[in-house]
Amino acid sequence: MDIDYKETRISKLRDYLFQVIDNIAKDKKYQINADMLGKDVESYSLDKIPNASTVERWITGLEIHRDVFSFRSRKAYSQDTINNLTNIGFFEIFEASIKKNNDNKILPDIKGIESVSCLNCGTMNNANTNTAEFDIQIQITYREEK
Repeated sequence: MDIDYKETRISKLRDYLFQVIDNIAKDKKYQINADMLGKDVESYSLDKIPNASTVERWITGLEIHRDVFSFRSRKAYSQDTINNLTNIGFFEIFEASIKKNNDNKILPDIKGIESVSCLNCGTMNNANTNTAEFDIQIQITYREEK
């Protein structure tokens, strides 16, 4: 069975996130991987989180589903307060951009998509001498006819 990865929800969400980040980031030299965070600064990864996907089932056959993803990044990290405020500020702006896009019905090209939302604020999970890993959970909800 040949799968066209470009037609998957994760791939279409990834395309959408490129648009969101392009509106935030000054440097356009970045990549969004799937299930793999690179070692380079300004690398991102979109990782699927296991969860119960069916939210609602209606007797009409309509179902509401959700997918939850961890959107991770690696950023430069140091004792410089401004640098670290910029890192966490990225996620504050990222979350606001997602909300604004929802309000304006700017959504990924996913069949039946209803919304994209951030389930938490971006937080630092791990740090070493020069870089830190940050993480924010993203949820998409979409309708399917059965």
